[in-house]
Amino acid sequence: ELFGYEQGAFTGAEKRRIGRFEQCGGGTVFLDEIGDMSAVTQSKILRILQDSTFERVGGSETIKANSRVIAATNKNLPDEVRAGRFRSDLFHRLNVVSMHIPPLRERSEDIPILTEYFITRANRETGHAIKGISPETLNALVTYSWPGNVRELENAIRRAVIMAKGTFLSTEDIIFTRQDRARGFRDT
Repeated sequence: ELFGYEQGAFTGAEKRRIGRFEQCGGGTVFLDEIGDMSAVTQSKILRILQDSTFERVGGSETIKANSRVIAATNKNLPDEVRAGRFRSDLFHRLNVVSMHIPPLRERSEDIPILTEYFITRANRETGHAIKGISPETLNALVTYSWPGNVRELENAIRRAVIMAKGTFLSTEDIIFTRQDRARGFRDT
């Protein structure tokens, strides 16, 4: 995915494939969950950050990469470095500008606008016409702890848009991924 491959590099490699670093052509590559990256991939990413070069799998041509890298993780990388699971040199290469974005449960003021956005997007993608969300349901979303963070909210809204019986989402339409019966939510 990241570096591409040459025709015949492995079984099923019927033609050359350009990787993400080459595709972005001087743009930005976003690496999600970099804290889960294998040691082998970490060393390859380090090389691209240090030398701005890489080779496609099965290739011998050195390719110049002129890309910015934005990386995200839900892990504490300094702890991962201390535990030996993440390369110290890669951490320092990536840690040029660091931003901590708190989990959704710590920024409940974002939930109404995210909910509106997810309803609009789900309507567009599914062809449904949900007009909004009841105040009671929005309050339930704001007070929920969101252990799955923004992705859990997105999936809960998408599922509710698909399954809704009315034109406004209600608490009966929302299914959370963990049990929270104290507030009357349904769970999966």
